[in-house]
Amino acid sequence: MSELRQILELWREARENGEEICLATVVEVEGSSYRKPGARMLLARGGRRAAGTISGGCLEAEVQKKAWWLTESGSTVQRYNSFFDEDSEMPYGLGCGGTVSVLLERGEAAESVLAALEQSLESRRGAVFVSVINTDTPEKIGTRFILAEDGQVLFESGVPGEAVALARQALRERRSLWRRDKISVFAEYAAPRVGLLVIGAGNDAQPLVEFANRLGWQVTVVDGRSNLATRERFPLAERVFALKSFDELSLTDRDAAVILTHSYEQDRAALRQLLPSGAGYLGILGPRQRTARLLAEVAPELGLPVEECSARLHSPVGLNIGGKDPTSIALAITAEIHAVMEGSGAKSLENAGYPPAVHA
Repeated sequence: MSELRQILELWREARENGEEICLATVVEVEGSSYRKPGARMLLARGGRRAAGTISGGCLEAEVQKKAWWLTESGSTVQRYNSFFDEDSEMPYGLGCGGTVSVLLERGEAAESVLAALEQSLESRRGAVFVSVINTDTPEKIGTRFILAEDGQVLFESGVPGEAVALARQALRERRSLWRRDKISVFAEYAAPRVGLLVIGAGNDAQPLVEFANRLGWQVTVVDGRSNLATRERFPLAERVFALKSFDELSLTDRDAAVILTHSYEQDRAALRQLLPSGAGYLGILGPRQRTARLLAEVAPELGLPVEECSARLHSPVGLNIGGKDPTSIALAITAEIHAVMEGSGAKSLENAGYPPAVHA
């Protein structure tokens, strides 16, 4: 189960039990940090339970212990410094080398954020959450505006005018933004979850579905063989069905598709349908020579150059991590999809720098 689903499950359980909740959200990071802005942890008061994480383990206990009295007078932003200092005791245990600002809030604002996250998860639509994170007026701290991808205002409470414009910019540019002035504002862009279409219901598709489920993706498994495309074989997929025609498939730029049929004819039919689809990611299992032959046949049928079709397709599918068995190959495929959908160059962390905060 993905972290967001765990948070929403605890929220629904707390609501049924009449328990008060407190929502912790990372709103700013200076230096390095395990979790980035937008990471959340939910606390339920009755059983002192929690779901989600806001650090690598160094902040959760501290926040869980103090969140309730810190928010007695309303929402607050707390700064946690984890810079390593050899001459002093590390207050939160890890010394990650950064400062993390965490928004703590209860009541209507927290409930509205969770309701919007639930709606975004189920509808696969993005949203922007606008929070005031620094101001001379403490009572204005907290989530003030939530804007859905379709333009619907999901929550509004005394939002500064400039924050609305920042929210629309974040939604348009599909990225989180900060604005610092007399009032500092964080507009968090929460992207819609990835949709993964797995074409081919063989045994090698099972670990791929498991990895995708853990990431919270919406997974659909299809195959022309009805004896393989069953709920029993893929209990973690949201949809499983026997495919009658590839014309049934439709993808957007937030969708990824992987072709694992092990059938030349089915692969050709799938490519004919999916290459023009505008999918965010399209990959196919098999050696380069086989894929080249497929594209040489499909490209003229689509009226496209072979080179253009090849550029739209990831083949051989997956990152080069030395995968040899179905599980490691599935991991390589999942990692490549994640990197492409997140716009990452998939560099090793040893060679990748941390992106700077974006300021409007």
